[in-house]
Amino acid sequence: MSAALCAVGVASIASPAVAAPAACGGTPQITDPTGDGHHANTDVTAAWFSEQSGLQAVIRVKIGDFTPAHDDSDAAGYAVIYEVDGVRRYVRAEAPRTGAMRFDTGTWSPAGGFASTATTTGSTEAGPNGVVVITVPGVSAGQRISRPFVLTYDGEDAPGVVHWVDRAPGGTAPDSTEYGADLVVGACGLGGTAPGTGGGTGGQGGSSGTGGSAGSGSGTSAAGLTGVALKAPAAVTGGGTVRVTGAVRPAQAGVAVTLRSRAKKLTTRSTTTGADGAFALKVPIGETTTLQASAGGLSSQSLTVTVKSTVRVRVRRVRAGGVLVTGQVRPALPGRVLWLRDGSASPAATTSAKGGTFRLRLRHPRRGRYQAVFVPSGARAERSTSNTGVIR
Repeated sequence: MSAALCAVGVASIASPAVAAPAACGGTPQITDPTGDGHHANTDVTAAWFSEQSGLQAVIRVKIGDFTPAHDDSDAAGYAVIYEVDGVRRYVRAEAPRTGAMRFDTGTWSPAGGFASTATTTGSTEAGPNGVVVITVPGVSAGQRISRPFVLTYDGEDAPGVVHWVDRAPGGTAPDSTEYGADLVVGACGLGGTAPGTGGGTGGQGGSSGTGGSAGSGSGTSAAGLTGVALKAPAAVTGGGTVRVTGAVRPAQAGVAVTLRSRAKKLTTRSTTTGADGAFALKVPIGETTTLQASAGGLSSQSLTVTVKSTVRVRVRRVRAGGVLVTGQVRPALPGRVLWLRDGSASPAATTSAKGGTFRLRLRHPRRGRYQAVFVPSGARAERSTSNTGVIR
């Protein structure tokens, strides 16, 4: 194991498994789709901060089996990374192959990794939808926790090279720019129940995030808010306009909200909250897009709306001989089109889609059943397979 992974220090003894403490405001600061982490016991589905028993960070995973999944791994790790007063900190739990769970805290950077400064305490809850609970030291009421995210890992790919499993929200790589919701400590609604499991209201995809939160200093927000929530569809087929909703906490009317939408370009939209603190906006989605709302200096979680492309083809004989294949793709993104005969892995022809259409002129095609596979450029949407075209 690398020094970064072994820097936990003296092991803290985990307390017996307990029920997951409730999230601040009853809503997790981070949600993440099930299955994007390739080991079930380090596949994060949600994470949140709780003040039920002091300040704690909670990580929920698909299966609470706290042991390394790789036979050659010394330990599996679960870390919540966040910013306070411009300093990027972490709290972490490590599950060694033998012995008790270890809990530590320190600072983190993409270049230097984990730099442990002290041990802390924590607990685990095993089984389906298991949780890791870690005490968060050194954060006082009124301070702001910004840009939180979770990293999990299982051993190393090579000496000093961490084997990352999941980043929540986001994919796998630590350098993703998607984050959970900001939080002002000390004003959480603690009467709610622990949030449910699953992928939450937004998935993650290949697009980059919105650049983080609107602020990372101390104190309550300019509007006296303690949090901003955002909901959006996880996916949309063929593109279109989606309804995005959210709310500020505590509920206030007339709060200015800015929604940042990042795909190939960054766009912003503005609205204000109603009497219940809620807001709603309609957003055109033409490719996989990451959304983030901000109000009063606090930001919501980054949510990615994945676009699933569609492709339709028409096949017909032409008088001059041969076959003409025409097709439509939605959304009208550029990309490659692969013309595949049933049962073949190699394309019989290729072309490019432009402006939502494409054409293939086949001089001497083999008879059979064919489909077109559309591969959007730059991972701007998911690939799709057409209806079947028959060449007789």
